[in-house]
Amino acid sequence: MDIYLDNAATTQLDPEVLAAMLPYMTGLCGNPSSVHRYGCQAKAAVEKARKTIARLFDVSPSEIVFTSGGTEGNNMLLRGIIEAVQIADVLTTPLEHLSVRVPLEALAKAGKISLSYVGVNQNGDFRLEEVAQWLSEHPNGLVSCMQVNHEMGNITDVVAIGQLCQSAGAFFHSDTIQAIYCGLLDLGSCHLAVGSAHKIHGPKGVGFVYIDAKASVAPFITGGSQELNMRGGTENVAYIVGMAKALEIAFRDREKIATHLAAVKQHMVALLKRAIPDIIFNGHSASCTQSSPHLLNISLPAAQAHDMLVYHLDIHGIAASTGSACTSGSALGSPVIAALQKGTNHAIRFSFSKYTTFAEVEKAVDLLAEWCGNPTSHGRR
Repeated sequence: MDIYLDNAATTQLDPEVLAAMLPYMTGLCGNPSSVHRYGCQAKAAVEKARKTIARLFDVSPSEIVFTSGGTEGNNMLLRGIIEAVQIADVLTTPLEHLSVRVPLEALAKAGKISLSYVGVNQNGDFRLEEVAQWLSEHPNGLVSCMQVNHEMGNITDVVAIGQLCQSAGAFFHSDTIQAIYCGLLDLGSCHLAVGSAHKIHGPKGVGFVYIDAKASVAPFITGGSQELNMRGGTENVAYIVGMAKALEIAFRDREKIATHLAAVKQHMVALLKRAIPDIIFNGHSASCTQSSPHLLNISLPAAQAHDMLVYHLDIHGIAASTGSACTSGSALGSPVIAALQKGTNHAIRFSFSKYTTFAEVEKAVDLLAEWCGNPTSHGRR
């Protein structure tokens, strides 16, 4: 029995998405920059996708730029706005994805910015008052904070942060990749935001960035006038079409998806509490209101080897992870969990999709309980 519980890393391609992509992977082969009929067909498909995404998020099509995915998107926005606006001061959190932390730390090391981190407690919370205080001292700065944490699922009040930034005349960037699937994303609170298709049952290797008309971002890839002069290179037409379709489906079915994910997560949490009484739920992971319903992050008793547990689960056909895909397998463990200062940086992340079943999470709990020496098969639906 193959059980896939690593949907925060990537998701299964939706058949509807594949059907939308196929014509542009076979007969419709034009380059969107070509002026003949084949090129015009491709260009029309790209612009239709851009308008679809803009409509779904209630923004202007000119504020949507296509990229290769989330990592490029975060690098493009952060490096681009710092260069274009000559931003000197940046505030972020120690819980960000490496595609945010690494470029910011590189810019700080090069002396191009002064980088500050807001403090977080053992649940991953931080005080808005600390953000407000920093903004009062750096009114023209940049704040970068993800809306849904990629490992624990913690939900950040980006509306409040956006209002603080607006009042201070500062810019707000948010890594919103994990927020889209459950309908949590509100682009109106951000100046800069990022989306990735493969987190929402779309294809890998394509994403988009939102750049508010009031923000200025320097081009990330030069050498062509594609993507509103923001990203040179031939657009990946089929994948862009697929991403727009995946977003349409996510918006169309978001209430049903969110309800299903919450039920699956609550069921797994309840079973884990009974099967492993001393289990730790990292951050607000056990909650479906303070954490996204598609993410669950746990730490087992200290004696348990988390890295070997992932392999044990895999042997039994269950896919999970020790953190984000970008840090999975690292001997240092998760930098996100380490930032909580709970004495461990080792954890297991389970993440669900609309295809996840109750029987699948029950099987996972049985294996976890067995690993901890508490074999059980009770509490099933």
